[in-house]
Amino acid sequence: MKFKSTSFLFFCLLVCHIIGLISSKGWAQSDLEYYKVISELKNMDSVGMALVYFKTQSKKALQKQDSIKAAYYIELMAYGQFKMGFPLESEVLGIEALSILDGVKDSTKTKDARKRLFNHLGMVYRSLKDVGAARNYYERALHLNSSKTDRAAIISNIANLYADGNDYEKAVKILGDYYDEVLTLPDSAIKATYLNNYGSFKSKFNPSEGLMLMEQALEMRLILKDLSGLFGSYEQLSLFYLENGGLKKANYYYVKLKEVTRKIESPAYHLKAAELRLKLEKNPDFDAYIALNNEVNYNKQQRVNKFAAIKYGVEEKEKLLQENQHKLELSELKQAKEKSYKLLYLAISIFGALLTVLLLFMLKSRHKKEKIRQVYLTETRISKKVHDEVANDVYQLMTKLQGSHPQDDETIIDELEGIYNKTRDISKENNTLDVTEHFDVLIKDLLMGYSNEQVNVITKNLNKINWEAMPDLNKMTLYRVLQELMTNMKKHSKANIVVIGFEQIKHKTQIEYKDNGVGCALSIKGGLQNTENRMASINGSINFESSINKGFKAVITI
Repeated sequence: MKFKSTSFLFFCLLVCHIIGLISSKGWAQSDLEYYKVISELKNMDSVGMALVYFKTQSKKALQKQDSIKAAYYIELMAYGQFKMGFPLESEVLGIEALSILDGVKDSTKTKDARKRLFNHLGMVYRSLKDVGAARNYYERALHLNSSKTDRAAIISNIANLYADGNDYEKAVKILGDYYDEVLTLPDSAIKATYLNNYGSFKSKFNPSEGLMLMEQALEMRLILKDLSGLFGSYEQLSLFYLENGGLKKANYYYVKLKEVTRKIESPAYHLKAAELRLKLEKNPDFDAYIALNNEVNYNKQQRVNKFAAIKYGVEEKEKLLQENQHKLELSELKQAKEKSYKLLYLAISIFGALLTVLLLFMLKSRHKKEKIRQVYLTETRISKKVHDEVANDVYQLMTKLQGSHPQDDETIIDELEGIYNKTRDISKENNTLDVTEHFDVLIKDLLMGYSNEQVNVITKNLNKINWEAMPDLNKMTLYRVLQELMTNMKKHSKANIVVIGFEQIKHKTQIEYKDNGVGCALSIKGGLQNTENRMASINGSINFESSINKGFKAVITI
């Protein structure tokens, strides 16, 4: 009792492939409609129309030099021929599709098609009794597949090869090793075929357990309405009961098989049904005829089925020979030019080394100059603030002291306190910061320090930023920039509401500052220019928006 599996893996892979292609641009809905005609095999006239359609589409694709699409339509034709029971024609078409895919340079684009074609050709050669070629193509398909479902299908096909040679122990061992994995798969044509094969082979040693697996597969195929699969289940169950003395049951499943055969409407299936009928009659002359007929057909197939494979193999060898010849020519050319290139390579290396040293020197020099410039700008800014905000106030206070009266002492003390506060603020703006821990607390203290009865400072999402991931230099720079913006607000804006929002956008942090102050006609200088320089030093940015009586806005991105 040998089970000849149908193209179940090819069927499932092709369904997904076609649906995916039809949903993308350039693939017609007709592809799926004609595919269904072939897979269902209900009307042979429609099947003929489908094959003509696929052939026409493949020619159009070749004219447009679209190799992948052309191979796809030829693959569909090969599938149709195999479904109808014409393996030789299917073999030629399958190898033609592979030959076309060989012309596509990017192998990643042809991987899925090759997986299906390798498995399909494995089934074709199995039907032609070319075990070596079948195993070769199955193993190539298995090598390309990582999907559990696809691997289950291919493993089942490999087991079938051993069963064909009556090595049922090996077939059961192969399927048994993957059985627990198959049970976790959802119900499908592949799972049903796996269970049916496993049961068929196991029935040789354990009829009850084998029968249970075959009946489980039958129930699944009835739910799936898989006509081709049902034909296989009924055939195997009929043969099982014939070999195990259950003639009544064997005839029962033969009747079921005949019902499915009428729906399939394929001569190949009708022929197999007739063969089963004669087996059930146990006619020794018929058995002798079948054996002789199979031997004649086998010898005929052995002569014919090699042609396409040989042709494909010759083409591959020619291609390999051309590649080797090309490599040899390149090697000789490389050796001929190698000596003349050595001096050039040496000169380029020396020049590159000198250029690298020069570039490093220039970068180091530029960095040093930039550092000196930043120090100079900081010193200048501090000097200017001390002059503008402290020295002038001190001078005015000295003038008052010259003409002061005792009753003015309290006023003088208040002004002295104001000068002290200004010097403290200047010191605070330029003191050393510890940003290694709790930076959110440090920022909040800074911003809330500007909040008073006249100004309400509001922060948003400050705690949602991953401050620990931000480099310390970036945090110090951000602190100084916010400090500059808040100082600018305190001096010039006359705002009573300030809102600072924080947002994490992918790998960047964005801070948005807004106040409802008097605004200004933007002129980037002084403190604002300093904030731009600071942000540029850490590859960040700050942008300003403002106009008279419409407040002030700044967006910082790090």
